[in-house]
Amino acid sequence: MVDSSEDALIMEEREELMVSLVDYEQVIPIIRVAHFLKPTLPSAEKFPFSPSRPNIQELRRSTSLKVQFRCGVSVSHLMKWAIWVNKLKPLYQEIWKKAGIFEAITASTFKIYLHNDLIIALAERWSAETNTFILPWGEATVTLEDMAVLGGYSVLGHCVLNPIKTKESVEMEKTIREAYKVIRARKKNVTQPVWMEHFTGKGDHLEHVAFLTLWLSRYVLPSRSYFKVHGALFPVAIHLSQGIPVALAPAVLASIYRDLRLLKQFIISSASSRCNQDKSDPLFRAPLQFVQLWAWERFSSLQPKPSIICSGEPRLARWHNVKKINCVDPRSAIDSATDLFLWRLYTIDTVKNWDIHKFYKEREAYVVAGPKVGREILIFARLIRASELVGMDCVEKYLPHRVSMQFGFDQDVPGCANHTSDTPKIAWSNYDRPITDDKLYIPSRLFESDVTR
Repeated sequence: MVDSSEDALIMEEREELMVSLVDYEQVIPIIRVAHFLKPTLPSAEKFPFSPSRPNIQELRRSTSLKVQFRCGVSVSHLMKWAIWVNKLKPLYQEIWKKAGIFEAITASTFKIYLHNDLIIALAERWSAETNTFILPWGEATVTLEDMAVLGGYSVLGHCVLNPIKTKESVEMEKTIREAYKVIRARKKNVTQPVWMEHFTGKGDHLEHVAFLTLWLSRYVLPSRSYFKVHGALFPVAIHLSQGIPVALAPAVLASIYRDLRLLKQFIISSASSRCNQDKSDPLFRAPLQFVQLWAWERFSSLQPKPSIICSGEPRLARWHNVKKINCVDPRSAIDSATDLFLWRLYTIDTVKNWDIHKFYKEREAYVVAGPKVGREILIFARLIRASELVGMDCVEKYLPHRVSMQFGFDQDVPGCANHTSDTPKIAWSNYDRPITDDKLYIPSRLFESDVTR
């Protein structure tokens, strides 16, 4: 991304000819002051790159794809995991809250049944160039907002790749690695059940670090060796065990974007190949259940009856033990959702016992930006600003200006956001850069966005 003057701004305000997306052809446009996320296309420039629409008919063979999504968790494992969570919660919940992971850990104890056909149907419509779903009625995508609300992950904090530096942390990493070696010598493979059995009930700080390592390895940032404990996550676990916030939201979203790209590639290659795909069924390790939940939340025609959330539970709890609607074709429902898609579902006060986030205002507001901007506004800025997402083993583009209506902003023709670097350090500095806007516009949670004519 370009980080200078006008190009570094998050949003812009100007008078434009606007029209409703739902009634684009019929409604008479009106001139009003509109608010857009940057970059937008300057009027003097030629129409920019537009992601190609997928030829769904050519991809129809994907309905019979044999794909393994490793984000599913067995009931037996989940029961044992929930017991460990409930045992450590009284001891460490304040540290989890300080580190910004309390809600995410709680969310990991709920059972989400996967709807494979829905995930595949969305992947058919995925554009790797823009990291958005290209639909007949517009673009939409999973954003950092979804990671924060559905996953409970923090958009603020250290990069997941940050090394540990203090003497205490270095000693803890040495200790946990020694324990890892002992288990591997005894069991050969350090699987997650073996790891849990070894550390449960230890009652010390080492158990806490081991607990967080398992949580990260199984539920947050799984490695290629999916059922094993991922040693590269020890530094992240140590940071979190000390109450140090780590920005898990961009890391998780980066892995989801990566696997959607890989799944789309697999769908295309399977549709054009006559070879027997049983020989090379790929494994997708990112938590793609969030793609499914994103769709269940936003497409009313795909939504099964949710559970009732108990007070204090995360929003994800409404999908605990809920199963798909068998009589609905996900492809048809997605493509025909022009006026049914919920652009701003998290601002609608319809979910009992779930509190709307503080930065969703009843009335529109302007807030002064700068180095002393409040935490809530800083979070909001991260959600709506084009940047790069740094994961454990990938860097992905984040282009919220292409789906401005998901944040309550008007949609203009999106401009091209310059890709800074695939180098994690440079990409992270872009994600973590300070706000340069003098002020930020916060839309009313009830505002209905329009598009430029």
